[in-house]
Amino acid sequence: MLEHMKKRLIIGYAAVLCAVPYLTLKILWLSGNGIGFSDPSVLREPSMLALNAVTAAMDAVAIVVALVLTHSWGMRLPAWAVVFPMWVATGLLGPIAISTPISALSGDVSPGAGPVQPWVYTVVYSGFSLQGVLLAIAFVLYARARWEPLFVAGQQPLTDTAGLQLALVNLGSVLALGVAVVDLNAFALAGAIGMQMLVRGRNGWGPLAAAWLGSGAMFSWGLWSMVVVLGGTPLGRGGLPVLTAFTELAKVLGGAVLGIVLLFLMAERTRSEGSA
Repeated sequence: MLEHMKKRLIIGYAAVLCAVPYLTLKILWLSGNGIGFSDPSVLREPSMLALNAVTAAMDAVAIVVALVLTHSWGMRLPAWAVVFPMWVATGLLGPIAISTPISALSGDVSPGAGPVQPWVYTVVYSGFSLQGVLLAIAFVLYARARWEPLFVAGQQPLTDTAGLQLALVNLGSVLALGVAVVDLNAFALAGAIGMQMLVRGRNGWGPLAAAWLGSGAMFSWGLWSMVVVLGGTPLGRGGLPVLTAFTELAKVLGGAVLGIVLLFLMAERTRSEGSA
């Protein structure tokens, strides 16, 4: 038991260290330091100040989540206080952790022209990738200790709310499939497939991981794109083409619907196992 806790603590503090470079940059930018920006005056714009403040707070939340997942006191927190921020964090960091090594091999980590210098993307995305992997490992260890029945493969009996859940998952899946086709988005497709399996009584690692990562990625990245553009920030100037705007909206709505049903399924299955 002590050895297990020691490993979890190491993983948690490693995740915290991976968050430090990004948080440091945010603090510097909020203080007026233009390091990493081609045009430091951009940082003084109200929309950019707000965006940097929000993303700095998000990184601080990720640090807290890492500590929650790896310390014994974290097991006593309400489930929603752990699940929601971790779902969003996985949705944001998971795609980065997968795509960054591929981009690095091709020699192109920077997303292209913009106010931020290319080296910033290398530093930030590398940290995000490691942080995402470490948080995922920490969350799996935490979830297995707290909600072990979710990871037991097999067929589960359907509950009284199965009909409503299936209807909602079908709605979310339609939106997800639309996103997958228009945006060539593998995460949206994985989320739809995973939730279709779960809502039909399947259990285990595969469906749960696909549903969790897919729905979280849809919601988190769709919301991020809309905030960047609708907030009028320098990173989103020029707006979005109409089709892209509707696709981002579909990500938010589809991810939210699938995520809500996933939350209910998790609550039902852990409660039913606990009362058995």
